[in-house]
Amino acid sequence: MSTRLPYDRSRGRDGDVPAPGAPVMSLDCEHEGPLTVVSVHGEVDMSNAHLLVDLVAELARHPVPRVVLDLSGVGFVDLHAVRALIEADRLLREAAGGLALRRPPRCVSRLLHLTATAHLFGVDEGPIPGDPPWAGPAVTGDRIPPRPATGALSPNSRMDAGRPPLPSVREVSA
Repeated sequence: MSTRLPYDRSRGRDGDVPAPGAPVMSLDCEHEGPLTVVSVHGEVDMSNAHLLVDLVAELARHPVPRVVLDLSGVGFVDLHAVRALIEADRLLREAAGGLALRRPPRCVSRLLHLTATAHLFGVDEGPIPGDPPWAGPAVTGDRIPPRPATGALSPNSRMDAGRPPLPSVREVSA
């Protein structure tokens, strides 16, 4: 009886371990005025969510740290990612700073709603073409004011038909 499974990715066709591919998650930092924008790409799960917390802990050492997590490049999250976001928010609040989420994809919004944690985070849907540059939490406080609806699908899609609606990110007040 063979113990090798057809979906075993640890070995190549010839039995050798394949070369590593692209990283599961990448984090890029840049400064936009008084804000530090951390762009997150890939998957945030139990194997790497701690790296996000470690980066935010380092940023929290600066005076009045204002951090925006741009999540538009995230393709997958699990509960470890939610825990990391809560921990990051706690670290920044303790340092008299603030955390906001920018352009969270549906998988992030959905998990935040399912875990009843969406109300903890300020959310910026990102710039709308023709808008003036975004002022961010440094001007508006720790929470980002909600944008008016732009016609995009909300987390309450046809999949939820017949269920009571979840509040959308735009409906949650700070």
